[in-house]
Amino acid sequence: MNNIFLIGFMGSGKDSVGREIARRSGLTFLSSDAMIELSEGQTIGAIFSKKGEAGFRRLEKRALRSIKRLQNVVIATGGGLVIDEKNRRLLSRIGTVIHLAVDSDTVKQRLRNDRSRPLLKEWNAVERLLSERKGIYDFADVVVETSTKTPGQIAETILSKVKIKEPQKTASTPGIIDVKTPTADYKVAIGEDAVTRLAEFLPFKPKRCAIISNPLAAALYLDTVTDQLNKDGVEAVPVIIPDGEQYKNLKTVSMIYDVLLSHHFDRSDLLIGRGGGVITDIAGFVAATLKRGCRLIHIPTTLLAQVDAGIGGKTGVNHSRGKNLIGSFYQPELVLADINFLQTLPDREFRNALAEVIKIAMIRDKEYFEILENHHDQILARDPQLLQEIVTRAIRLKRDIIQADEKELNDQRALLNFGHTVGHVFEAASRFRGLKHGEAVAIGMVWEARFAGQFSGIDESDIRRLVSLIDGYGLPVEFRRKLSADLVQRYIIQDKKVRNGKLNLPVVSAIGKCHIKEIEWEQFLSFMDQI
Repeated sequence: MNNIFLIGFMGSGKDSVGREIARRSGLTFLSSDAMIELSEGQTIGAIFSKKGEAGFRRLEKRALRSIKRLQNVVIATGGGLVIDEKNRRLLSRIGTVIHLAVDSDTVKQRLRNDRSRPLLKEWNAVERLLSERKGIYDFADVVVETSTKTPGQIAETILSKVKIKEPQKTASTPGIIDVKTPTADYKVAIGEDAVTRLAEFLPFKPKRCAIISNPLAAALYLDTVTDQLNKDGVEAVPVIIPDGEQYKNLKTVSMIYDVLLSHHFDRSDLLIGRGGGVITDIAGFVAATLKRGCRLIHIPTTLLAQVDAGIGGKTGVNHSRGKNLIGSFYQPELVLADINFLQTLPDREFRNALAEVIKIAMIRDKEYFEILENHHDQILARDPQLLQEIVTRAIRLKRDIIQADEKELNDQRALLNFGHTVGHVFEAASRFRGLKHGEAVAIGMVWEARFAGQFSGIDESDIRRLVSLIDGYGLPVEFRRKLSADLVQRYIIQDKKVRNGKLNLPVVSAIGKCHIKEIEWEQFLSFMDQI
């Protein structure tokens, strides 16, 4: 992996050096301590007071699990994270480990006015802790002495010793797509560093905004947004919620209401959804319902959210009986799709999102499908020009559909559900944990294409091309568990595509061509049972 992990005693300068490495190399900086503080809503000192050192070490381990699959990052670890041998072994596997060595006198000098360190309540604790931790940093790939060097000099030394593949970048200007629906018109800006132009793209200047995000997305990118807003005189209130589909529920929504109402949030304030599809769905639902509607923009940080969830105005949360059963249509006033965010995505997360890209190509654009076939390697290498092209094409195609059918009233927008009817069953069967959304949709597309083969006239060669494309991007094409008819019926009967006991299913007739067909319920259940 193209990652750098900075380890070392407190006061060795890990955060300062990490930011310098990021600035010089194009990697993205993340502090594991900052991520823990965002997750817990408390300072490190407060966490130590409440949970003790053992409790804090458990949080460190959990944070490391969250960041271990990131790409193209430089991470400043907490000073004691490497006390745990399992953490040391994991760091060695997932990146280049740099020990920033520092002597006790330098530590005392640097931290002489710092009262935030919970393990330095006594001044002689520096020598004691250094002695206790002697040898735990020896597994590092590179050791750099920091006592007499500036952060810039240390970063320069590290980059001269470590072979880092700088993430590809271009000087492209963000492209603009105009979305015009019966309820709202807005712009989608797509390109590298699009988020740095937030103030320029905002259609209005709010006095205050709330940024809904999860701990990982916030640790990576929150400062970029808050800095932009603060420079423009806008107060930013972070609202950090747990990460994962299992938290996409009314309990999380109620917690967000509590935070916003405690800050006297009103309809003239701005709500920003910054993160993946779970975040944009929840943020949209909160904006649609709090005080009967607040102002909203989305800054999707994942490929899946950029090409799908962040565009089109669908909002919602899950219910125990199914996915997205509670929600509304509520359009944002701006969407910023920054291509740079995609460079840090874990490999599985990136491939997972390509299912939605394949979906929109399969139902709408044969040329787009062929681009995905012919540029497989460059897309997986995250070539920025190709990423901008595939994101732009996907958004433009989805824009055309939602403009024709904003609220799924004439079947145009229902085409976007290709792969989702069956996919949601698989996702629910895995309890929203074992199978990611895009992976479920990938399997769902294969099943639904084969089902369509019974009556749509789709050529078997087109089905084989779809299966080959999905498989080529490392996505699953079959579900290995046998599903009971009861489970299938329980989840699909609640599906929004079921009307009068019949299923309105997107049916592909060729690559790039799709229509809605009313399917008899028993016919569909029979086919599911055969597979």
